[in-house]
Amino acid sequence: MTASVLKQIREDGYGIYKSFYDTSTIENLSQLFDKNAVPREFMTSDGEKIVVKSGKNLAKTARDFDEFFADPRLVSIYESILQPIELWGMKLSDTSFKNVVPGMRARALHRDDDVYPQLARELPFTANALLALDPFSEEVGSTTVVPGSHLWEHEIDQDQDTIAIDMDPGDLLILDGRTWHGHGVNTTADQRRRAINVYYCTGWCQPGHGPRCGMSDDEFVEVPEALKRFL
Repeated sequence: MTASVLKQIREDGYGIYKSFYDTSTIENLSQLFDKNAVPREFMTSDGEKIVVKSGKNLAKTARDFDEFFADPRLVSIYESILQPIELWGMKLSDTSFKNVVPGMRARALHRDDDVYPQLARELPFTANALLALDPFSEEVGSTTVVPGSHLWEHEIDQDQDTIAIDMDPGDLLILDGRTWHGHGVNTTADQRRRAINVYYCTGWCQPGHGPRCGMSDDEFVEVPEALKRFL
């Protein structure tokens, strides 16, 4: 499975690892999502404020997702994408909840690598993944991607054609950090589209939440060794 996913990422800038986790694991992670999510303000497609249960910097605020963030299969894929040099390695950059509810405003196309002032060339600065807790489809505001855009160097065109990602709960979407992506509008009446997001950066780049994801010494001690080496 990993080889075919990496092939798709090399060619298209993204890949889907089907059934990365089984149903029971996803049910447990879904419960932990609801336990740890907090109210945050977002905007609807009509420009109105909406309160949505979400979460930021989970590596600092919760220990419930460490096993996923340091899953050897995920780490192996990230190492293949980023090809970190031994001196610097790679770092955990950001971890969050995604929760697209009915009416939420679409996310514009963007590159994750654009958090840095210079566009990466041969290799991306970052690699990103979304673990589906609910079904992904165009109707629920699925992630949208522009296949092949990881090979482009020009500025993002918001009118570029995209495809909506379809996934089942337990599937994992992995993105090269140069790939143009966003998400659509959730047009359903009562379905949410939740995911757990984790992305890494090459070790010589500044992580999204700073060194050790902003943890204090006391917080850092509680992190398992498998994840600590990426902080």
